[in-house]
Amino acid sequence: MEKKTKPIKPAQFAESEIVKAIISNQWTAGHKLPPERELAELIGVTRPTLREVLQRLSRDGWLTISHGRPTIVNDYKRNGGLGVFKTIVNYDEFSPINIIRDWLEFRVLILPSLAQKAVTINPKQIISKLKEAPSVDSESVIFAAFDWEIQMLLVMLSNNSIAKMLYNDLTNIYKKQGSIYFENHSTKEKSLRYYEKLKVNIIENKNISLIVKDSMSESLDIWLKNYSIINNN
Repeated sequence: MEKKTKPIKPAQFAESEIVKAIISNQWTAGHKLPPERELAELIGVTRPTLREVLQRLSRDGWLTISHGRPTIVNDYKRNGGLGVFKTIVNYDEFSPINIIRDWLEFRVLILPSLAQKAVTINPKQIISKLKEAPSVDSESVIFAAFDWEIQMLLVMLSNNSIAKMLYNDLTNIYKKQGSIYFENHSTKEKSLRYYEKLKVNIIENKNISLIVKDSMSESLDIWLKNYSIINNN
């Protein structure tokens, strides 16, 4: 028996259609949306449903709503905040191609210091988790899930609230893209060496920030050389 796909809710459908139009540059910054009645008919939802979606997207920074005037599309790249970021990663099937690249570049900058702080707070918990590393023959989905668990643990133990929110929003897109990244045995082997080196240095009470930075930089280089092509097709 085939697994039935859960039907999408009208509000979710309307949001996805609007966000897709903005991200794909069908509606660029400054674009005036059609009148509410016309837009509701175009998308295929009721006006109350559309109004709810527009208000939510306005709060997040996608749109500017002014009473008696057309709703305007904002420059989300310039003015967007966590709400915009969360929406983008939730609809990763039409997210900007460079969202993965930008995230990996940002990770190189933030994770090393967060990891070092986490180690000073609870090294035993990190060591215990690293000992659970999957084998090189594990499925890519399993490997990606473990890699994400390690990153999440470092972030959570660092007690940085902003980093926690960012990482929470990235869970789904990371596991999806990570499963592609770890389809190659060589990337698994590189990560296993990283986990082992990380564990040894924590046990020996050595600074780990450079180890984390080098590994994150290497992952970025590998992604740019081999996997960004997949996401551009």
